Amino acid sequence: MTSDKPDPVRVGIAWQDPAMMQVGKSGVTDGLIEEAKRLLKKHKYVKVRLLRSSVGENDSKQALFENLCAKAGAKLIGIRGNTAVMFRVRSMPVGKKQ
Repeated sequence: MTSDKPDPVRVGIAWQDPAMMQVGKSGVTDGLIEEAKRLLKKHKYVKVRLLRSSVGENDSKQALFENLCAKAGAKLIGIRGNTAVMFRVRSMPVGKKQ
């Protein structure tokens, strides 16, 4: 099985685990992105909790989570309420083609 596709069993387990990080009212900051990258190096799945105060009037939860995943180099698995699960995507080795 390739590492680029999430395992459904492990995704289910990730939903049951407590959130590893939380997005505060500052939103997606540089420190939050660095923490997400650090957690993704250590864990394949990272559960993120979003505080209600972090979503502004013009923002959406979907856009905020997608922004965090894009900057951290992860794939968004799903959103349930104010919680999302991110999946670490393996980068291609240098010199390899898809």
